[in-house]
Amino acid sequence: MIELDAGVAQQLTEEVTPSSAIQVRVGTSNSELIIASILQPLIQGFEMRGVYICASRSATEIIQSLEQIGVDSSGIQFIDTVSSGFIGGTNVPYPNVRFVDSPIMLESIMLQTLYHLGEYTETGNFVIIDSVNALSIYNEKRMLAEYLHTFINTFRAREVLTIIINVPDQTPPGVLANLDLYCTDLIDRGQVVIN
Repeated sequence: MIELDAGVAQQLTEEVTPSSAIQVRVGTSNSELIIASILQPLIQGFEMRGVYICASRSATEIIQSLEQIGVDSSGIQFIDTVSSGFIGGTNVPYPNVRFVDSPIMLESIMLQTLYHLGEYTETGNFVIIDSVNALSIYNEKRMLAEYLHTFINTFRAREVLTIIINVPDQTPPGVLANLDLYCTDLIDRGQVVIN
Protein backbone atom coordinates (compact mmCIF):
# COMPACT_ATOMS: atom_id res chain seq x y z
CA MET A 1 0.00 0.00 0.00
CA ILE A 2 1.40 3.40 -0.96
CA GLU A 3 1.09 6.50 1.19
CA LEU A 4 -0.76 9.28 -0.61
CA ASP A 5 0.44 12.89 -0.63
CA ALA A 6 -1.70 14.59 2.05
CA GLY A 7 -0.64 18.04 0.83
CA VAL A 8 -2.41 17.48 -2.47
CA ALA A 9 -5.69 16.59 -0.74
CA GLN A 10 -5.35 19.61 1.54
CA GLN A 11 -4.76 21.96 -1.40
CA LEU A 12 -7.78 20.52 -3.22
CA THR A 13 -9.96 20.98 -0.14
CA GLU A 14 -8.84 24.50 0.78
CA GLU A 15 -8.19 26.26 -2.51
CA VAL A 16 -10.15 24.66 -5.32
CA THR A 17 -13.62 25.59 -6.60
CA PRO A 18 -15.72 23.71 -9.19
CA SER A 19 -14.61 26.14 -11.90
CA SER A 20 -10.90 25.86 -11.07
CA ALA A 21 -8.35 24.83 -13.66
CA ILE A 22 -5.39 23.23 -11.92
CA GLN A 23 -2.01 22.65 -13.46
CA VAL A 24 -0.36 19.70 -11.72
CA ARG A 25 3.37 19.45 -12.23
CA VAL A 26 4.79 16.01 -11.52
CA GLY A 27 8.07 14.19 -12.00
CA THR A 28 8.37 11.02 -14.00
CA SER A 29 8.98 9.02 -10.83
CA ASN A 30 6.04 10.32 -8.77
CA SER A 31 3.23 10.80 -11.29
CA GLU A 32 1.25 7.71 -10.20
CA LEU A 33 1.39 8.76 -6.55
CA ILE A 34 0.27 12.32 -7.27
CA ILE A 35 -2.56 11.22 -9.58
CA ALA A 36 -3.82 8.80 -6.91
CA SER A 37 -3.51 11.60 -4.33
CA ILE A 38 -5.76 13.76 -6.52
CA LEU A 39 -8.34 11.11 -7.38
CA GLN A 40 -8.80 9.73 -3.87
CA PRO A 41 -10.27 12.94 -2.35
CA LEU A 42 -12.28 13.75 -5.48
CA ILE A 43 -13.92 10.32 -5.58
CA GLN A 44 -14.10 9.37 -1.91
CA GLY A 45 -14.18 12.80 -0.25
CA PHE A 46 -16.25 14.88 -2.67
CA GLU A 47 -18.09 11.94 -4.30
CA MET A 48 -17.42 13.38 -7.73
CA ARG A 49 -17.65 11.67 -11.09
CA GLY A 50 -15.52 12.65 -14.01
CA VAL A 51 -13.52 11.99 -17.13
CA TYR A 52 -9.89 10.90 -17.23
CA ILE A 53 -8.11 11.41 -20.55
CA CYS A 54 -5.27 8.91 -20.88
CA ALA A 55 -2.44 10.09 -23.12
CA SER A 56 0.58 8.76 -21.24
CA ARG A 57 -0.61 5.36 -19.92
CA SER A 58 -3.48 3.09 -20.90
CA ALA A 59 -6.78 3.24 -19.05
CA THR A 60 -6.35 -0.40 -17.98
CA GLU A 61 -3.02 0.41 -16.33
CA ILE A 62 -4.50 3.41 -14.49
CA ILE A 63 -7.57 1.49 -13.33
CA GLN A 64 -5.41 -1.34 -12.01
CA SER A 65 -3.15 1.14 -10.16
CA LEU A 66 -6.21 2.70 -8.52
CA GLU A 67 -7.60 -0.72 -7.56
CA GLN A 68 -4.30 -1.55 -5.81
CA ILE A 69 -4.69 1.41 -3.46
CA GLY A 70 -8.42 0.91 -2.91
CA VAL A 71 -9.80 3.76 -5.05
CA ASP A 72 -13.01 2.85 -6.92
CA SER A 73 -12.74 4.03 -10.52
CA SER A 74 -16.27 3.09 -11.59
CA GLY A 75 -17.38 6.74 -11.42
CA ILE A 76 -14.72 7.77 -13.94
CA GLN A 77 -15.11 7.53 -17.69
CA PHE A 78 -11.67 6.91 -19.19
CA ILE A 79 -10.90 8.18 -22.67
CA ASP A 80 -7.91 6.14 -23.79
CA THR A 81 -5.74 7.55 -26.60
CA VAL A 82 -2.95 5.03 -25.95
CA SER A 83 -4.36 1.50 -26.29
CA SER A 84 -5.95 1.79 -29.73
CA GLY A 85 -2.48 1.89 -31.26
CA PHE A 86 -1.62 -1.74 -30.48
CA ILE A 87 -3.21 -5.08 -31.31
CA GLY A 88 -5.88 -6.06 -28.81
CA GLY A 89 -5.60 -2.71 -27.06
CA THR A 90 -9.31 -1.97 -27.20
CA ASN A 91 -10.34 -5.33 -25.79
CA VAL A 92 -10.58 -4.44 -22.09
CA PRO A 93 -12.73 -5.83 -19.26
CA TYR A 94 -13.81 -2.39 -18.04
CA PRO A 95 -17.14 -0.88 -19.18
CA ASN A 96 -16.04 2.68 -18.36
CA VAL A 97 -13.33 2.92 -21.03
CA ARG A 98 -13.79 4.58 -24.42
CA PHE A 99 -11.15 4.88 -27.09
CA VAL A 100 -9.90 7.61 -29.38
CA ASP A 101 -7.81 6.35 -32.28
CA SER A 102 -4.89 8.69 -31.71
CA PRO A 103 -3.63 11.45 -29.40
CA ILE A 104 -3.75 13.82 -32.39
CA MET A 105 -7.56 13.59 -32.46
CA LEU A 106 -7.99 16.48 -30.03
CA GLU A 107 -11.48 17.37 -31.25
CA SER A 108 -12.67 13.79 -30.67
CA ILE A 109 -11.27 13.89 -27.14
CA MET A 110 -13.16 17.13 -26.46
CA LEU A 111 -16.45 15.82 -27.90
CA GLN A 112 -16.31 12.56 -25.94
CA THR A 113 -15.54 14.48 -22.76
CA LEU A 114 -18.46 16.86 -23.31
CA TYR A 115 -20.78 13.94 -24.06
CA HIS A 116 -19.86 12.06 -20.90
CA LEU A 117 -20.10 15.10 -18.62
CA GLY A 118 -23.49 15.89 -20.10
CA GLU A 119 -24.69 12.41 -19.16
CA TYR A 120 -23.47 12.42 -15.55
CA THR A 121 -24.11 15.74 -13.83
CA GLU A 122 -25.66 14.64 -10.52
CA THR A 123 -22.61 14.44 -8.24
CA GLY A 124 -20.20 17.08 -9.49
CA ASN A 125 -17.71 16.73 -12.28
CA PHE A 126 -14.03 16.84 -13.02
CA VAL A 127 -11.88 16.26 -16.08
CA ILE A 128 -8.23 15.23 -16.01
CA ILE A 129 -5.74 15.29 -18.88
CA ASP A 130 -2.82 12.93 -18.26
CA SER A 131 -0.66 14.35 -19.66
CA VAL A 132 0.23 17.44 -21.65
CA ASN A 133 3.79 16.28 -22.23
CA ALA A 134 2.44 13.05 -23.80
CA LEU A 135 0.07 15.04 -26.05
CA SER A 136 2.97 17.32 -27.03
CA ILE A 137 4.79 14.35 -28.58
CA TYR A 138 2.01 13.95 -31.17
CA ASN A 139 0.71 17.49 -31.64
CA GLU A 140 2.30 20.68 -32.91
CA LYS A 141 2.95 22.93 -29.90
CA ARG A 142 0.96 25.95 -31.13
CA MET A 143 -2.07 23.80 -31.95
CA LEU A 144 -1.80 22.07 -28.56
CA ALA A 145 -1.59 25.41 -26.73
CA GLU A 146 -4.72 26.64 -28.56
CA TYR A 147 -6.52 23.38 -27.79
CA LEU A 148 -5.66 23.61 -24.07
CA HIS A 149 -6.92 27.20 -23.97
CA THR A 150 -10.25 26.14 -25.49
CA PHE A 151 -10.43 23.00 -23.33
CA ILE A 152 -9.79 24.81 -20.05
CA ASN A 153 -12.18 27.69 -20.79
CA THR A 154 -14.92 25.33 -22.02
CA PHE A 155 -14.95 23.36 -18.79
CA ARG A 156 -14.40 26.33 -16.46
CA ALA A 157 -17.49 27.96 -18.01
CA ARG A 158 -19.44 24.78 -17.18
CA GLU A 159 -18.03 24.75 -13.62
CA VAL A 160 -16.18 21.51 -14.24
CA LEU A 161 -12.99 21.10 -12.22
CA THR A 162 -10.19 20.81 -14.78
CA ILE A 163 -6.90 19.16 -13.89
CA ILE A 164 -4.02 19.27 -16.36
CA ILE A 165 -1.07 17.00 -15.55
CA ASN A 166 2.37 17.61 -17.01
CA VAL A 167 6.02 16.83 -16.50
CA PRO A 168 7.52 20.33 -16.84
CA ASP A 169 10.90 19.34 -18.25
CA GLN A 170 9.18 17.29 -20.97
CA THR A 171 6.61 19.94 -21.93
CA PRO A 172 7.46 22.54 -24.62
CA PRO A 173 8.23 25.90 -22.93
CA GLY A 174 5.52 27.75 -24.89
CA VAL A 175 2.85 25.25 -23.86
CA LEU A 176 4.03 25.36 -20.25
CA ALA A 177 3.92 29.18 -20.26
CA ASN A 178 0.37 29.09 -21.62
CA LEU A 179 -0.69 26.66 -18.89
CA ASP A 180 0.69 29.10 -16.33
CA LEU A 181 -1.54 31.74 -17.92
CA TYR A 182 -4.71 29.64 -18.37
CA CYS A 183 -4.79 27.74 -15.09
CA THR A 184 -6.13 29.26 -11.88
CA ASP A 185 -4.20 27.01 -9.48
CA LEU A 186 -0.93 25.10 -9.35
CA ILE A 187 0.02 21.90 -7.56
CA ASP A 188 3.75 21.55 -8.02
CA ARG A 189 5.18 18.13 -7.23
CA GLY A 190 7.65 18.17 -10.14
CA GLN A 191 10.75 18.37 -7.98
CA VAL A 192 11.45 14.96 -6.54
CA VAL A 193 14.33 14.57 -4.12
CA ILE A 194 15.70 11.06 -3.78
CA ASN A 195 17.51 10.31 -0.53
